[in-house]
Amino acid sequence: MQRFLHRFILPTLIVLLSACNGIGIPPKPVAIYDLGLIASRSLPADAVPSRIQFLAPTWLEVSAMQYRLEWDQPLRRRAFADSRWAAKPPEMLARALDRAVRSNGTATSECRLRIELDEFIQIFEAEDRSKVELVARASWLPARSEAALARKEFRLSQPADPTAEGGVAAYRELAAQFSDQLALWLSELDPPRTQALNKDMGCRA
Repeated sequence: MQRFLHRFILPTLIVLLSACNGIGIPPKPVAIYDLGLIASRSLPADAVPSRIQFLAPTWLEVSAMQYRLEWDQPLRRRAFADSRWAAKPPEMLARALDRAVRSNGTATSECRLRIELDEFIQIFEAEDRSKVELVARASWLPARSEAALARKEFRLSQPADPTAEGGVAAYRELAAQFSDQLALWLSELDPPRTQALNKDMGCRA
């Protein structure tokens, strides 16, 4: 009898107790982040686009927070396991830019603004050093034509603490910088404010 207990019952009890020890341990929660609210910028009414179109490649149309390691397969895109965006980066940026550029005045221009997002990523230059990078192209387009009246590329980077949370703080700074530079570019399309882009065949084309 004792031999039976030692051989069969005791090992079974040990397995059951080991399994019970794992019950009730919650999985590590995933941290969800966003870009926050971007303050509106003051723009002349004829520099406010009638609407904003935002385009992005499929690999940025995900909620994963992506990064690269410059010392280990630098061409490889990786994603933080326990951190996510609250929405896709293009969606968050589109919302931020619409608030920054269009919420503080009524547009009198018929032109539209197209933003093409090319890059939005955190780059680790070393284990203790990183930065976030945003690359985008802006086009000032007539109401119906695809022939851009003006174009500009934006390349912005911001140092970041080498963590996912540190990257988010830097992304927020970057989104504000992008809004500032975009608003400045729009307001300077016609330096004398002659509304040349809105005359004749300009924005009405």
